Amino acid sequence: MRITPLSDGRRPVMVISHERSGTHFTMNALAKCFDYVSQPWFDVDRHQMNINYYSPPALSEALLGVAQYRPANILKCHHEYAFFSEIVGEVAAAYQLIYVYRRPGDCLASYWRLLNTMAWREGPRCATALDFATTPPMGRLMRYQEHQYGTMLDRWANHVRGWVTAAEGRRDIHVLRYEDLAGDYEAAIRALGERLGQPPERIERPSRHENVVKAGSAPFAPAPGADNRAAVAELALRTYPELMARLGYGETLAIAS
Repeated sequence: MRITPLSDGRRPVMVISHERSGTHFTMNALAKCFDYVSQPWFDVDRHQMNINYYSPPALSEALLGVAQYRPANILKCHHEYAFFSEIVGEVAAAYQLIYVYRRPGDCLASYWRLLNTMAWREGPRCATALDFATTPPMGRLMRYQEHQYGTMLDRWANHVRGWVTAAEGRRDIHVLRYEDLAGDYEAAIRALGERLGQPPERIERPSRHENVVKAGSAPFAPAPGADNRAAVAELALRTYPELMARLGYGETLAIAS
C-alpha cells in the first residue's frame, strides 16, 4: 500500500472499535478534518499485517515498526483490550489511540445484517437481531477476542468496558461516542481536536457512502420485524444497567441506520 508520511509533529492514529460502531465514519472524519488518510488504511486485523496477536511483544513490535514510518494513514483495529493490556503504554506513546463505541441495539443489529450477507462464516447467522445478540460468538470474528463469551451482547459489553475502563485517568486513549459524532458533528470534532491537542483544519462531514464496509454477496432478505434492535437495547439495559448508564445510554431506542 502507499504510505503517506506525516509532514508535521503529529503522531499517527489508530482507531479501535467493536465491529459496526462507526469505525470508518470516524476514520473518514479524521481524514476530512485533521488531514489524516483513511484510504488506504493499515488494517491491523487482517493478513496485511502478519502478527501473533497472542504475544504482546510481537504485537508491540509490529505496531511500533509501522509507527517509525510516521504514517498519516490511519490504523484500524477491532481487537479487544486484553490484547493490548500489557503494552498499551508503549503503543499509546507512538499513536493517538481513539476508541469509538455505539449503542448496542444499533451496533449489533447492523452487525447482524452484515454477517448474513457474508459469503463465508464470519460469525453467527440468525433470523433476527435479538437472536444474534443472544447467541454465542463463533466463526472468523473470534480472532478479535481472547476468550469465549456466552452471547454476542456479552462480547460487545466486554469490548466496550475493557477499552473505556482502560481510558479512564489516561490522556493517551481518546473515547468517542458514535451518537455524538453522528448527532452533533461539529461539536464532536472540536472536542476531539481538544483531546488530541490539535484543532481541526476544517469541519467537513464525510459521505456515508465513501470508504465504508459494504454488504457481502450473499442474498439476505430478513422477515418483517426481524431487525428488532429495540429489543436488543432493552436486553442490554436489563443485563448491563451500570455499563449502559456509564456509557450515557439511559434510553432504549437509538439513532437507527
